[in-house]
Amino acid sequence: MKTVVRPTFAGIKNWLAEEPLQEELALPFDNHYPRIRRVFQQITQVCNRKPYAWGVVQGLALAHALGYPRVSVIEFGVAGGSGLLALEQIAAEAEKIVGLGIDVYGFDTGEGLPKPEDYRDLPYMWEEGYFAMDVDKLRARLQRARLILGRVEETVPEFVCSSFAPVAFVSIDLDLYTGTKHALKLLEASPDALLPRIPYYFDDIMGQGYCDYTGERLAIHEFNSEHAMRKIAPHYGLKFFVPQHNINDIWVECIYYAHIFDHPLYGARAHVDRYNQLDLHGQWHRK
Repeated sequence: MKTVVRPTFAGIKNWLAEEPLQEELALPFDNHYPRIRRVFQQITQVCNRKPYAWGVVQGLALAHALGYPRVSVIEFGVAGGSGLLALEQIAAEAEKIVGLGIDVYGFDTGEGLPKPEDYRDLPYMWEEGYFAMDVDKLRARLQRARLILGRVEETVPEFVCSSFAPVAFVSIDLDLYTGTKHALKLLEASPDALLPRIPYYFDDIMGQGYCDYTGERLAIHEFNSEHAMRKIAPHYGLKFFVPQHNINDIWVECIYYAHIFDHPLYGARAHVDRYNQLDLHGQWHRK
């Protein structure tokens, strides 16, 4: 009996803790955590790729607050395509809820992982050819995403020089230090191609012996060392603002922000004046 009753009461307790205020239900979508959580929960009922859903909604919230009509969301490391298909689905649902246009891009070699160059590429984990793609099969399933094939050291500079809606969310799942370092050159684009703050999801920074001297963490560290006005930092304390049943999810610790300090809108107000934040427990943090 206890095995049935306890989960039931736990579920009710979580539901009550996350029930939004009636005031919140009446307010439109904006760059505040209660409304971000609300849209996140709506989208994850349709597509359960939580880090992508959170990153897209968080990016859209800022874009919406700053008046952008259209944005881009990007996955680096498509492999079999499950993530890119999920990103398409999330974008479609988010468009309906939020009303902003969303373009979806996926970057991959199309041939699997390149050969690890040295210890920084974690050769004890990865081998050349891992995660090869069936290109024709994936293209037949895609609805809106543009698949960009080739080595990122070639495709990213070409993309940066092209025309695209400002980037609002990026997922990095390239596994190797070398690929990640080249993918981060996206952040060298002109400010009009980027939001002033961009949520990033890094797939390979937790567990497995990852450290600050290899893989994605090393690429992040080097990017920050090489750029004075553009930095990548963890989204500190995010677990206090996601829905309560997600606070112990690993992905919460893998969300970072790219800060474009030289963006003309970096200092623009993106919140209404009535309050600053409403935390997970419904407490107002006033000015």
